Amino acid sequence: MIREETFPKVTRIPGPNARKWANFHLKLSSKSTYEPEFVWDRTAPAIGPFCTDVDGNVVIDFVSHVGSSPLGYNNPEIIDMLRKIKDIDPDRYAGADFIAGYGKRPEDSEIPTPSHLHYKVREITKHLGFDCAFFSNSGAEAVENAMKICYDHRKNNGYGICFDGAFHGRTFGALSLNRSKKVHRSWYPMIPKIHSLPFVSQTSDISCAKVMTTKGVMTHIEELLDKRIGIIKPEEVAYIIMEPIQGEGGYNIANKDFIKNVYEVAHENNIPVISDEVQSGMGRTGKWWCVDHFKCKPDIIVSAKAIRIGATIGKKKFFPQESGRISSTWAEGNATASAVGYKTIEIIQKRNLLSNVEKNGHYFISRLKEFEQKYSFVTHASGLGLMDKIDIDTIERRNKILKECIKGGLIVIGAGFHSIRFLPPLDVTKREIDIACNILEGALKRSR
Repeated sequence: MIREETFPKVTRIPGPNARKWANFHLKLSSKSTYEPEFVWDRTAPAIGPFCTDVDGNVVIDFVSHVGSSPLGYNNPEIIDMLRKIKDIDPDRYAGADFIAGYGKRPEDSEIPTPSHLHYKVREITKHLGFDCAFFSNSGAEAVENAMKICYDHRKNNGYGICFDGAFHGRTFGALSLNRSKKVHRSWYPMIPKIHSLPFVSQTSDISCAKVMTTKGVMTHIEELLDKRIGIIKPEEVAYIIMEPIQGEGGYNIANKDFIKNVYEVAHENNIPVISDEVQSGMGRTGKWWCVDHFKCKPDIIVSAKAIRIGATIGKKKFFPQESGRISSTWAEGNATASAVGYKTIEIIQKRNLLSNVEKNGHYFISRLKEFEQKYSFVTHASGLGLMDKIDIDTIERRNKILKECIKGGLIVIGAGFHSIRFLPPLDVTKREIDIACNILEGALKRSR
């Protein structure tokens, strides 16, 4: 498969083999978030955003496994590195208990280890003054560990502040912060003392964040933490956690004045701010971290997906110094994922992909805005870099469009209740964007 010459080619989706695979899998697996129409054939040709299903259909993937494959399929440099480590078992080891290397000395290693990944992560967070990280298995674990180190660092009454529309993961601590869909939380117990505030998006006026009080006009967070009329003492708050672009909540970009106000209030009161960049970080928006667009400095960043592991990153002063306060069997010991994460950062740096994300992100959004002008049911074409969306007037029409897209050879998924999200590879080309947009337009036409 030659990337520059490949086009989607679909006979029927789902085909007979995809149906067999889906039935085979779903017979014994728990109900989850599967999209069984498409079954990727891992043995078939795939490159960049293009992959092949078990029926031979070639499609263009503009979801990148929800941002978890930031360089698309079968990046040659990553494949070459993986070949060097494929014969070593175990690929994961008890990394928080044992340190592992390749060869005698770190500087001689041809293969990046979790140890090397720490230094690579520092390169892309040094502008924030970060010098410490803890690697785990997933974004939810990264969030959990961020919460834990804040509770440990503050040693106070343990209030946490999150925002309406938030999604931070599916473990109990992370679930307690979610405010996007009831299916995530219904009937599950929550950790106490979590307070939610309105999230003000780019499309909203900053006045949405303000209320009239006995002290005059204040923002919600100012009122909540005001020393005279507030209901929570600032010294009782362990952390504030925010997505600069809400993911599951519908790809809502924070209003610049709103997010700056949150950070100002937090820093004035020495409250740690956690920036959840599980989906928006690692160059996805054209900067290493989405929060950099707002010129805000968080105290902790949580990353995952594109870096292939969970990562809780910050200043060493926030991390417990007592052994055993944070740990996990596979933490710091996922050899393959850490090597791929390191190589991903290196490729982004070497190929200057942040510039590509910015340039082709602008182009992609301009194409999406054309659909906003042509179709009355399409609104809010927006995004940062290559984390983009359109809104559809109803959830029913949105879901129909998603099905029409896959039938035409384009993989996209929903966000929130009526958004379609787009996460193409960071090295996506103008040609590939045009291919995806042509398929999308066909789906929009058929859904009028």
